[in-house]
Amino acid sequence: MFVKLLTGNLNAEIDTNPKFPGKERHLLRALLARIHHNTEIIPKGMLEIDEETQEQKYTEEFAIPGTDELKSLEVWSHA
Repeated sequence: MFVKLLTGNLNAEIDTNPKFPGKERHLLRALLARIHHNTEIIPKGMLEIDEETQEQKYTEEFAIPGTDELKSLEVWSHA
């Protein structure tokens, strides 16, 4: 697990082991990219868990909600 407190100075050198090959701005960009790529939201009810394999699969009879419904936060869930 990687733990590093950021200083707020984007030009600061990073002191880590193993060595991080960049400045604080590069580390911040890498951290934001990891967060972005690990975050996925979908409309609730779009996926279901298969009872036999315990894997996620798309619900066959799912209908995507209308545009006005998708504006509500209650319609979304983490995939």
